[in-house]
Amino acid sequence: MTPYPNELKILFPMRELRDYRRHLVALDDTFVVHRRSDGEFLMQLDPMMKLGARSYAKCFIGIAADLEAGYSFVIVDRDRFLADIEALARENAAIKDRDAVERAAQIIAEHTRYCIRDHLEESDDIQSRANRMLIASRPRRTKCIGGEAEGLNQMWGIPTPRTEQLWHTIAGELCDVRAAHRAQAAWQRWTRANRPPMPTAGD
Repeated sequence: MTPYPNELKILFPMRELRDYRRHLVALDDTFVVHRRSDGEFLMQLDPMMKLGARSYAKCFIGIAADLEAGYSFVIVDRDRFLADIEALARENAAIKDRDAVERAAQIIAEHTRYCIRDHLEESDDIQSRANRMLIASRPRRTKCIGGEAEGLNQMWGIPTPRTEQLWHTIAGELCDVRAAHRAQAAWQRWTRANRPPMPTAGD
């Protein structure tokens, strides 16, 4: 992931405790960042994707298709997620999807080392690793906690998704000072346009 990739997706697998085991149940809001040839950053937030018997194969095949299209990935607990989603995709795939799942497994295996990173990789800075571990341990939030300041935890009165918070640590390490400044400015513009302020007490 060095230098900063032109097309990046950050995946945050969500698990639920059942029968003393944590089962893969969803992907949290996925943050997608494109960096154009002129250095500008374009962002989008894909909504949470619930995972189940009918969607494991779709998710797995989709990751492979994105890799072929040129995307790089950062995945929280990458190795555990890839092992789980592959096993679940194989187990639950419809007959018509089995060849696609096999092809996806081959593509993902070929790209894992260079295009799919764990959220703790590519970080020599102890503080940055600690920040990523802290973000990865946070629960998903849709409401702000009283007294929060505008910043990475919340922006314009709405909590910042965990994938966006992870992106800030990645961009801060992989971008030079000028590019990091442009990334921050692009994020603030994107946030302002996509997250309307919450009503105030006076409204």
